[in-house]
Amino acid sequence: MSENETAPAGLREQKKHATRLAMHRAALELVAEDGLSGVTSEMIARRAGVSPRTFFNHWSTKESAILGVVGDEGPRAVASLREKLETLPVRAALLAVIREGISRIPVDPELRELKKRVMAQEPSLHSISTGNLQAMQTDLVDVLDEALEEEYSRELAIIVVQVSFALTRSAFAISMRRGIDPVLAFDQVIELYHERARDL
Repeated sequence: MSENETAPAGLREQKKHATRLAMHRAALELVAEDGLSGVTSEMIARRAGVSPRTFFNHWSTKESAILGVVGDEGPRAVASLREKLETLPVRAALLAVIREGISRIPVDPELRELKKRVMAQEPSLHSISTGNLQAMQTDLVDVLDEALEEEYSRELAIIVVQVSFALTRSAFAISMRRGIDPVLAFDQVIELYHERARDL
């Protein structure tokens, strides 16, 4: 297939990403201004300059738009992990999947600060975010449990997933504190953990 044939698909994906980001930003701005209960999906669509139908083509609820969670993160991570386990060890495969996910997060300090403020303002969003994350972790544990095929494989899978996500939380904390790219922070945390932390 030629570059000319693939270009339109690439442009469509860029446009979709830009539209989704505009809605995510609009959702955060509205919640910061009016509170979660005062915001509707129609208001978010209007602020972002799209139709309600376009909104629901991207998000299942107003909360998903606020959190920036499209809904396919879990299945996408599971599919990616299965693929990477064909060529990588368990821990390396999982960390590569997590890094992919982090790389899709918008690198916009202003937007990140806005989301941080909204999350502090609306504690109920933390419960939704935590539930989504726990569901993804459970699915990833299932995949690793199948891949390990050894005694205590379930327990080992749980440990690997929990440690990896703990390292990810550390990376986000460092990213926010230093104002650096989350992927760079993640790479630094993994390097420190592998080279230094486990020997302390």
